[in-house]
Amino acid sequence: MYSRVHFGGHDFFFLHQFLLADDNLSFNTLLKEAYIFHFIFSLAVIITFQLLSKNEKAFTQLGFIYMGTLVFKIAAYTAMCYPQLMGDQYLPRFYRASLLIPVFVFLALEVFFVSKIIQRR
Repeated sequence: MYSRVHFGGHDFFFLHQFLLADDNLSFNTLLKEAYIFHFIFSLAVIITFQLLSKNEKAFTQLGFIYMGTLVFKIAAYTAMCYPQLMGDQYLPRFYRASLLIPVFVFLALEVFFVSKIIQRR
């Protein structure tokens, strides 16, 4: 069913990188890692929810499970980017804020696919 839908994470990365128009290799690497992290995590959440939706007991709890995975994802991402996000490693505020864009991109995609899974039943 989802094979026709293009996930689009790499498209957002290239657009984001293009709009920044920055040659800072260390930041571009960090940005790429952020997109990869969110892509893998979001894909795992969607696959897991697809499997859990087949179990009646788990299906009734999918909303709560999603909230827990969202909190875990944000904590894991913050731990991964802690020096850059919290200022331990110098990074202008614009770039620190830019690291949050993948969070919102993949959050929107996750919500879209998870809601499709839940509504399908």
